[in-house]
Amino acid sequence: MNVETIIRDEALKFSRIIDTYEHEYNGALDFKDSLLSVLFNYYENIDKLFFLYEVANQIDIQYKKHLDVCQYKDSPEKCQKNLFYIKCKYYTEQEIRELNPAFEFTILRPNINADLARENLVLLKDFPEAAKLFQTALDKLNEARFERNLLDDLRLSLEYVIKQILKNSKSLENQFEPLGNFLKQTGTSKELTNMLRTLTDYYSKYQNTYVKHNDAIKEEEVDLLINLTSSFINFLIKKIDQ
Repeated sequence: MNVETIIRDEALKFSRIIDTYEHEYNGALDFKDSLLSVLFNYYENIDKLFFLYEVANQIDIQYKKHLDVCQYKDSPEKCQKNLFYIKCKYYTEQEIRELNPAFEFTILRPNINADLARENLVLLKDFPEAAKLFQTALDKLNEARFERNLLDDLRLSLEYVIKQILKNSKSLENQFEPLGNFLKQTGTSKELTNMLRTLTDYYSKYQNTYVKHNDAIKEEEVDLLINLTSSFINFLIKKIDQ
């Protein structure tokens, strides 16, 4: 069991008592005091961030469960429980901003090629739909949440790039042949063309199996898929002028 697993387990235990503060007069502030107190258990800022990200995630989960049955979900200010969760989330994010002002995901995910991701944000200037989804994926990564949704954003971003380059409206899983033709026309080697076509096929199958059906995704696989998607997008855009 690694340090991150231990910290997340402690964060889960802490999150189970969040609701106990709801009925107190200053419930959200009392939650904040408890949160600050428990952070003293961790010396390193990165450990505190692991803890805070998981607490923020659990607040979202609990709040969503409440909204599913809340009669005021369209007017959250009318429900004290809504306000309680919103305040708890705010206080938690306040501490995250204090520890990591830029929400820099590389602190928590050092295996991700951040330089490549940033370069893609520039290259995607002519692909507005793909750029928006790519930025959304990075925003979610910075918050260390929504990993399934994050991968879906990446898949759609790649799909929009390929659609715009190939000038068609096919889904990613149906771009096998058109993509191969494009790569061949741009002088890509036969071996790499076959590799990228096969990669597109398996990329789609992975997304359909794990992302669309909400199955558990391993963290190291998330890092790999982020780097893989970034590399794929980067390579394709640079091929346009060749």
